[in-house]
Amino acid sequence: MIDQIEARLGLLRMTAPDRLADAGVDLDASGPVLAAARSAVAEGTLGYALLIAEKHPAA
Repeated sequence: MIDQIEARLGLLRMTAPDRLADAGVDLDASGPVLAAARSAVAEGTLGYALLIAEKHPAA
């Protein structure tokens, strides 16, 4: 997921830099933030889970 975010930011950097600036996205900060996320995932500090809710029919 981190790789996908990095790839999308790279594409946006090339194709829509003005839109990123207008949205307040700091691309210079993205590298260190992504590196910190990768490190946290590798250390097991950061992860994700899939939760599924199921509504049972009324009995």
